[in-house]
Amino acid sequence: MCLRPHRNTSLSLITGLLAILFMGATHVCADAPEVERRLNDRLFSGSTETGRSIQPIITAYLTMTPSPVPVGDDFNLTTIWPGMAGWDAVSKWAAANEQMGAALLASQDKPLLGMPYGRSNVPSSWSDAGIVIDVAPGKGLSSVSYDYLDGAMDTILCWATAEFYRLLEAEKYEEAFELAIAYIRLLRQGGEQEMIREKLWFLDSLSYALSTQRDAMFAYLDRIPAALFKKLGTKDYPFINMGDDQRMRRLAMPEGDRIFVEYLLEESFDRGGQADQLKFAEIFGELQARETPLDRFGTKKRWERLATLHGSLDASKEKLTEVYDDWWRRWRSRQFEEIMNLPTAYSRLNEVRFAAVQLAVRDLEEVFRAREQLITNINGTIFSAGLCGYKKTFGDWPRDFSGVYSVYSVKRFDFDPYDSDYGGLTYKKLSSKKTVESPYGQLRIDGCMLYVLGSDHIDDQGAESTNDGAVGDIIVWPPLRQLARDAKLID
Repeated sequence: MCLRPHRNTSLSLITGLLAILFMGATHVCADAPEVERRLNDRLFSGSTETGRSIQPIITAYLTMTPSPVPVGDDFNLTTIWPGMAGWDAVSKWAAANEQMGAALLASQDKPLLGMPYGRSNVPSSWSDAGIVIDVAPGKGLSSVSYDYLDGAMDTILCWATAEFYRLLEAEKYEEAFELAIAYIRLLRQGGEQEMIREKLWFLDSLSYALSTQRDAMFAYLDRIPAALFKKLGTKDYPFINMGDDQRMRRLAMPEGDRIFVEYLLEESFDRGGQADQLKFAEIFGELQARETPLDRFGTKKRWERLATLHGSLDASKEKLTEVYDDWWRRWRSRQFEEIMNLPTAYSRLNEVRFAAVQLAVRDLEEVFRAREQLITNINGTIFSAGLCGYKKTFGDWPRDFSGVYSVYSVKRFDFDPYDSDYGGLTYKKLSSKKTVESPYGQLRIDGCMLYVLGSDHIDDQGAESTNDGAVGDIIVWPPLRQLARDAKLID
C-alpha cells in the first residue's frame, strides 16, 4: 500500500467486518448486480460522465511503465523524496510517464472521481488489470474488494509524489505545485466514494499528501519564490474543492455500507417480513461465530432463537435508517455541540429485537477521526504556505497571524478542529530552539511553530507531537518528518 507506512488498525477492522459480513451470506445472496445498481445510483446521482475523472486517469495509468521499486511499505507517499535510496531510478520513472501528469491536470476541476461498483461496470481492460471494486468475486455476495485502491491509486500517488520532487529538483517550482494541487484535488474527488473503506483511504491519503507537500516547502524554502507561496496560501490550498470550508461541511458521509446492510436484511427475512430462521442464523450466526470485537451475541443456534424474537424487516430497516440519520446529524454538527455528547442511536439499539442491525452496522467514528485530521492538514498547509510567503518577503517569521491574514493566507481557515472553544491554530514565534518529542525521536525546532491541540483538547505547548493527535499536539509546521530527515533520524 503506497500511502501508509503502517496499516491503520481501525481501518483493517472495518474492512474485515464488511468482508466477514458478506461471507456469511455466500449461500443465500446471489444478486450482486442489484446491490451494484443501488450503489451506483447513489454514487452517480446528479452527475454526468463528463464530470467524473476516473476514465482519463485510468486510461493514463494503463499506459504507465512499471515502477522501479514495488509499491509498498518501503516505497510509498511518505518515503519518496530525493534523499531516498534509488532516487535516480525513481526520478527517471517519473519523467517517463508525464502522460499521467497531463491527465491529473486535465481532471482536477471535475467534481467526482466516480469509480463504479461492480466488475461488470468497468471495461474488461480495467478488470483484467485489477482496477475494480469487486462486489461479488465468487458465487454469491461473499465479499467486497477494492483492488483499485491498493493497485492503481497507490501507484498513481507514488508517481505523483516522485514527479513533484523531480520538478522541484529541476527548479520548476510552479509546475511542481501545479501538479501537487492537481493530485490532491483527485484525492478530494475520491473522498466522495460511498464506502467507509474508500472514504478512509482517500481522506487519509489526502492528509498524507498535504504533509509531504509541507515537507517540500521546508526543504526548498530558500528556492521557492515568495509569490508562489502566496498563491498557494490564498488561491490553491483553500480551494481544493470549491464547496469546502474550514470545517469540511460539504464532505459527504459514506452511505454505501448502509445500502449493503439493508440488502443483507432483505435477504435474511421472508416475504412476510419476518426473519427466516435458517437464513438469519446462517448469515448472522456465522458472522458472530468469527473472532470479532463484537463477539457477544452467541452462536448460530442462538441466532435461530433470535430470529423468532427479532423485529420485522420494516422495523429493522427503520432502525437502520434511524442510526444513519443520527450519524448524519452529528456529521453536520460542529465538533463540540451538545449532540456530540449524547448517546448515539446505535448505542440505544435493543440487543434482542435489533440484534442483526447492531451486529451489522459499524460505527463511523473512524470517518469522523479522518475528517478532523484532514481539516488539520488542509488548514495547517494553508497557513504553512502563508508563513513561508511572509518569511520570504520580510526575511523573518511573523510575530502573529495579523500580517499573514488575507495577504498570504485566507483568514477563515484559521481553525483548529480539536479546540473545544472553536479557536484557531496555535502559532508561536520562537525566541530560542525548542525540544519536541516526535514519532521520529527528539527534535529541535527553530524559528516558529504551528500546531493544533490534539484529541485531548489540551494545549501542551507543542512539547510532544503525534501524527494523529492521540498523544500531545499535532505540529504542522515545521514539518517534523523533514526535520527528522535533516537530523538523519530517518531515511
